[in-house]
Amino acid sequence: MYRFVPIRRHRRRANRGQVSAVATILGLLLVVSFIAEFEIAPLSSQLADKEVQHALQVENQLSRLQATILAEAESPNVHVSLSSAVTLGSEGVPPWGAPSPGQILSEPAPVGTVAGYEIARVVSHPPNWNTGSSCLTGGAGKCAGNGHVDTWNVTNANNSSFSITVNGNHNSVQYNLSGNNDTIAITWKGGDTGFVLFVVNGSDDSVTYNKGGSDVTIPTASFVFYGERDVFSFNPSGSHSANGGMFVNVVFVGSVGSICPYGNLSASDTLGTLSSGGSNLNMTVTWWNADGYVTAPNKVPYLSGGSNEFLTFQNRTGVIACAFEQEFATHYVSQDGSGLLVRLLNTYRPTDDVAYDQGAVVEGSNGGSSVMVNPPRLVVLQEPKGVVASLTLINLIGTSSTSAGYSTADVTATIVSVATFSAQNGLGSAALASPLFLNLTTAFPAAWASFFAAHPTVFPGGVTCTPLSALSAPFGCLNPPFGVAVRLSAGLTAQGITLTVITASIAIL
Repeated sequence: MYRFVPIRRHRRRANRGQVSAVATILGLLLVVSFIAEFEIAPLSSQLADKEVQHALQVENQLSRLQATILAEAESPNVHVSLSSAVTLGSEGVPPWGAPSPGQILSEPAPVGTVAGYEIARVVSHPPNWNTGSSCLTGGAGKCAGNGHVDTWNVTNANNSSFSITVNGNHNSVQYNLSGNNDTIAITWKGGDTGFVLFVVNGSDDSVTYNKGGSDVTIPTASFVFYGERDVFSFNPSGSHSANGGMFVNVVFVGSVGSICPYGNLSASDTLGTLSSGGSNLNMTVTWWNADGYVTAPNKVPYLSGGSNEFLTFQNRTGVIACAFEQEFATHYVSQDGSGLLVRLLNTYRPTDDVAYDQGAVVEGSNGGSSVMVNPPRLVVLQEPKGVVASLTLINLIGTSSTSAGYSTADVTATIVSVATFSAQNGLGSAALASPLFLNLTTAFPAAWASFFAAHPTVFPGGVTCTPLSALSAPFGCLNPPFGVAVRLSAGLTAQGITLTVITASIAIL
C-alpha cells in the first residue's frame, strides 16, 4: 500500500538538495582558484620566457644562414641552393598558453650599404734635381735680396751639411733633399716672410730652423720628413709676428721604400732643441703611422715666457703619398642590397626584430637598443708595414615574398657571384688613395656602432650617425624609434685592403 509522505518532509529534502548544489559549486570554485593560483598566475612569465627562447632560436638560425652563405661563397662555381630553417612562432604552454606568431621578409628600403674608395696610379715625380741657389752653400751662401722664391733640389747628398742665410725681406724658400745623415742649418733674419717648405727624404737627417726678423705677414713654415731617426730643432729667438701669428708645421712620416707610413717607424723621429722667444707662434708636430694609433691634438704653451705661443702634438694614422711621388686617383663605388628581417610579434614581451643585416646578425627590440649578435666577416692583421684588413660585404637579391604565422619558413640561398678586390700599398703601381668609406643605412645603428668601436685600429675615425628624418626626444640617431633607419659612416684605414662582395639570391619558402 502506498504511504503518503507529509509535506514538511518534502521541504526538508529540497533544502538538502539545494545545499548539496551550492557546496558543489563552491568546491569547483575552490578548484578553479587553486588552478589559477598555481597554474594560470605564472603563465605570463612562462610565455615570456618562451618568447625569449624563441628570439635566441631565431638568432641561431640566422647565424647558420650567415655561415651557409659564407661557406657557399668558398666555391662560387658550384651553384647549389642550400636551405636554412627559420621558426616563426614561439612555443606555447599547454593547455592555456598560446604561442606568439612571427613573420619573415626582406628588409625594407632604404636599408643597404654603399662602399666608396679611391685607387691611385702612383708615379715617380721628382723635382729637377741639382738646380742652383744663391742662398745655399755653393752659391753666395746668403739671400740679401727682396721678394725672391729660392729653390734648391739635391739628391743622394749623403753625409753633407748645408747652410742657408736669408737677410732680405718678403722671401720664400723651397728645398727638396734626398739623402741620409745630412745636416741643414737655416738662419732667417729677414722680415715679412713668405713661405718656407722643406721636404727631406732620408734617414738620420737633422734640420735646425733659427727664425728671426719681424713679420706683419702670416708666414707658414713646413718641414716634412720621410725616413727614420730624423730630428727637427727650432729657435724663434728674436722673431716677432703680428697678431695673425706664425705657423710652423713639422710632419714625420716613417717610411721604407715606397710604403708611407711604414708601421710606427715615425716614433724614431724626434724634436731636438726648442728655444724660447718670439710671439704669436702656433707650432704643430704630427707623427704618422699605419698601425691605427690616433691621438687627439694636445695643445700646450710652447715655452714659458712666450707671448701667445702654442705647441700642438698629434698622432695620425693612414696612407699618404711618399716623397716626390704623384698619384692619379680613380673613385670606385660598391652598392649592396639589404638583408632579411624576422619580426617576432610577441604577446608578453615587446616586439623583437632579428635580422641578417648587410652581412651581420643583429637584434633589436621595441623600446630597447640593438645589439650585434654575429658581426660581418672582418679579418684584421698587424704586419710590420702596418695594419691590413679583409672585409666581406653581402649583397642579397631575389624575391620580395614574405611568410607569416607559427610555422617554419625555409630560406634558400644561391651564390650568384663573388667579386674580390685587393690593394697593398707599396706593392706595385696602385695604391689606396683614401680610406674605404662604408655608408650603412640600417635600423640597428647601436649594433653597428659597437662593431666599429670594437676595431679602432682600422676605424680610427670612429663612426658618424646621420638621421634620415627629424627625430624627436627621447630618440636620437643611435637609438631611433623601433624600425626607423638611419645612416652610419665609417672610414676603414689600412695599408692593405681586400674587399669581397658576395651576391646571393634569396628565396623565402
